[in-house]
Amino acid sequence: MDKLINGRNWMSFCDSGLCISELLIPGTHDTMTASCQQRYYKTQHLSLEEQLSCGVRFLDIRLRQEMVAAHREWISHITFDQIIKNCHDFLQQNSKEFILMRIQNANENKDDFEAYGVSLLEKISQYASMFYFWTENELDMEGNPKWPRVEDVRGKIIALECSPVQFKFNHLENKFWAANWHCNPNIELQDLWDGPTIHQKQEAVEHLIQNSIRIPADKLILNHISATNGEFGFPDLYAENLNPYTQIFWKSKQGIRGVQIYDFIDPSLSREVFMLNH
Repeated sequence: MDKLINGRNWMSFCDSGLCISELLIPGTHDTMTASCQQRYYKTQHLSLEEQLSCGVRFLDIRLRQEMVAAHREWISHITFDQIIKNCHDFLQQNSKEFILMRIQNANENKDDFEAYGVSLLEKISQYASMFYFWTENELDMEGNPKWPRVEDVRGKIIALECSPVQFKFNHLENKFWAANWHCNPNIELQDLWDGPTIHQKQEAVEHLIQNSIRIPADKLILNHISATNGEFGFPDLYAENLNPYTQIFWKSKQGIRGVQIYDFIDPSLSREVFMLNH
């Protein structure tokens, strides 16, 4: 069985009746930075196509109002259209997979949300068939989207939208095309990114891994392995310490679940994570 499972098809071997929050999913932080030449902003070596092919199924997409990928001061020429095309092509060829996609305004000044929202929703409307839309009976008592089952989202992008909730950018024609990232009781988040000591960050990562069994199964766990600033100063130096550290837990094979969000993921690390679903 193990020889049949690879980075392009691993979800096809997952139980269709499981909630997506019950899976262990490899992901990337600031997914689109492979072409960035500035050390402080670069968080990946692999392109989007390479990430998807090696098993990554959570993407962190940061966009400027102009709908191009960016990471803080680094602004690329990679368009959202190109990103969606890459995802479309992958899902067309691997129709039993799905992609979780965080979408965030990359403007650090946070002063253009209304214009950004118009641009974003134009794109979502254009590519609506690519996205999973929640129906009214898939909302919890507070009106938040519940996480769907694997069988309901194969071939789709499941989006998480990061703008302040009052803008309601996760709605399109009165339907949810995305869950809120912020103020979402159905998410368990760890993102200690701004200058933690390596010990502090390891503790935070380990806490969410070890407690994943005790967290309600309908909560989506988002565990960032990434950090910058502080004693190491750069994402790559944190990754050199944190990525091998997490491999201790992937060898334990003890019912771990959740999205593990890496800087500088590689195919072998991604495989270690997704194979724990099988």
